[in-house]
Amino acid sequence: MFFSPLEQFDTVPLLSLTFLGYADISFTSVLVPLIIVLLFMSAIYLLIFPFFNLVPNFWQFCFESLYLFMLDLIDQQIGSKGFVYLPLLFSLFFFVLSCNLLSMSPFGIALTSHLIIILFISLSLGISNFFLVYMYMEYLF
Repeated sequence: MFFSPLEQFDTVPLLSLTFLGYADISFTSVLVPLIIVLLFMSAIYLLIFPFFNLVPNFWQFCFESLYLFMLDLIDQQIGSKGFVYLPLLFSLFFFVLSCNLLSMSPFGIALTSHLIIILFISLSLGISNFFLVYMYMEYLF
């Protein structure tokens, strides 16, 4: 039960596992909404995307609108060479949108306000882009 609006930023361990006496792996309060968002995104990708029709239903229209928004945004900001990044940017946009929508629910935890989530996303994207550019340097330039 929350008593203060700032309690959503507290990381409370829900389940703590200790290995070899010194390694602590905890299941925290930040991990629960993250798992909910990832399950929601997986369900959307696996249940709705394979059944797209020529005449769209409501859900297909919603995701086509999001897709066209991202496509138009990439075309305006990056240009036509940026279309190869569309799956990455669409997944990242959909993840942040889902996290922010979940945080608007009563007693929801704002995942995108936690520094560790932002650092994890930015470092994983930065390191992967660095290694991809390093591996394919001869093909790029």
